[in-house]
Amino acid sequence: MAFLAVFSTLLVFSVFIAAHSFVPKIKRWHLRRTAYVRHGCQHPPSYPHKNPYGFDLMELSKEAYQAHRYLDFTGALFARYGKTYQIKQSGKTIIRTADPEVCKAIYATHFENFGLQPIRYEGGKGFFGNGILVTDGQRWKRSRALLRPAFDVAHVANFERLEKHVSRFLKLLPRDGSTVDLMPGLKRLTLDISTDFIFGKSMNALESPEACQDFLRAFTSAQRGVVTPEAARDKDFEQACKQILDFIDERVEEAFARSASGKANANSRERVRLIDELIKETQDRISLRYLVLSAFSPAHDTVAVTLTNTFFHLARNPTSWNKLRSEILPTSSRPLTYELLNSYRYLDWVLKETHRITPVAPASQRQCLTSTVLSTGSGLDGLSPLFIEAGTIVETNFRAMQRDKTYWGEDTEVFRPERWEAVRPGWRYIPFSGGPRICPAMKLVYTECGYVLVRMLREYARLECRDPIHEWVEERRLIYQSKNGALVGLVP
Repeated sequence: MAFLAVFSTLLVFSVFIAAHSFVPKIKRWHLRRTAYVRHGCQHPPSYPHKNPYGFDLMELSKEAYQAHRYLDFTGALFARYGKTYQIKQSGKTIIRTADPEVCKAIYATHFENFGLQPIRYEGGKGFFGNGILVTDGQRWKRSRALLRPAFDVAHVANFERLEKHVSRFLKLLPRDGSTVDLMPGLKRLTLDISTDFIFGKSMNALESPEACQDFLRAFTSAQRGVVTPEAARDKDFEQACKQILDFIDERVEEAFARSASGKANANSRERVRLIDELIKETQDRISLRYLVLSAFSPAHDTVAVTLTNTFFHLARNPTSWNKLRSEILPTSSRPLTYELLNSYRYLDWVLKETHRITPVAPASQRQCLTSTVLSTGSGLDGLSPLFIEAGTIVETNFRAMQRDKTYWGEDTEVFRPERWEAVRPGWRYIPFSGGPRICPAMKLVYTECGYVLVRMLREYARLECRDPIHEWVEERRLIYQSKNGALVGLVP
């Protein structure tokens, strides 16, 4: 009897475990079947893996990354398997897409169904904490609401502050036509501009480059570590994060001291500090730390990398440089204002073309939070409805989308600003993402890049390529930059 009782208990327990395991699977199967039958969903094309875990593609991707050709490698996969296809990565299904309609759904029309916190938070919290770059939901909404006013036109168009630093940068450039890599200087320039904009006090990186080298190295190490698996991170990652965050914490304490003494943003318009404006909205020191960091990253790094890429392309396209000169020089006697800057049509095309062909953030990932059906994206032609199950990661590739020959033409690999006279790409062009999470610093990036370009065009008649390597070579950190910088000769 005792044996039967034990046996019965074990049997019931086994049935319970089996039911607990299989019932969710049956529910998921039923959900998928209903979606496929009711909406006519199909499977997107699949990469032909040699094993069920996807280690073969992971190895090829690793080789491409180490050879600094990962972006071209992923672009070739889209050309072969279509605008939306799926892969296996460590046994999990990942959907990759360069379809503008799928991107529109993920970033706008079905925004609430997708998030990034499940993907980014654990890997990024050591540097970004609970900031807008790694969170979803109410925390993200509040942080974004606090940060967004910092990038309004009144702050972005502060050209008095810009000119002070840009004029120092120009004085450091050679005027004898000798070769110079513009990227290090541009990074110091944007470090000065961004720290002045955010803290009201520049790091003076242009005048004392040695003093800021440790900071820039730490910032680079922290950014690289955020996108590197924890087990493979550089041993200096934690120290690099601490160095950057300690610097910001010191500035936060200075801001609280100013606020307590009534001296916060008490002077002229030029002295407005972003951090003082943020303190008016929140007294939470930890939140302030990560709000400031969220503003610092695009204000410093994105601007510097975008400018480097722009000079990289212009040095290889002298016709575009000359067209810019023809547009800019007739107004060179006029003060450079926000309105004048925005009137330069060809300059706008040049910046857009730079972001199209070399976006600083060429791809992004979202995780499906609630199973959903998109109106397009599956089947061999990519036109059938696409079912995405909760938990599935979707990787949107902006670079591949912005080089799609079916829209941009056969010369999609060519830097040609003139194409912008005719195209209206909509969701085919989203270098700053789109929808509710569109980069709030987009206007700042365009304005500061445009200002620096105009000042350079007024100073130099020719921009010559001095790089023995003609192709743009990628280097990945949190964003992608030119591995070889921008080696040029400047002729007044």
